[in-house]
Amino acid sequence: MGIVISDQILNETKECTRGFSCLKTGQDKEPKVCEVSDADGKNVLFLKTKKIVECPYQVSFGESLICTCPTHYAIHKKYGK
Repeated sequence: MGIVISDQILNETKECTRGFSCLKTGQDKEPKVCEVSDADGKNVLFLKTKKIVECPYQVSFGESLICTCPTHYAIHKKYGK
């Protein structure tokens, strides 16, 4: 069974440039790029990687990277990915 996320959340993710590839695997095309180390509030995911990718939802925060993607947050919350 694939990953199922509500249309409301998908509609909130208006700036996705990666073709919602996370819905196929629970991760982006490059799984280690979006691997979550911690979550801190709605749509705030701290990433394990330090590799910057072309994504409007990836934000540099000090020496860490944060993902603010509503779809990725929903996947993490629902499936732990």
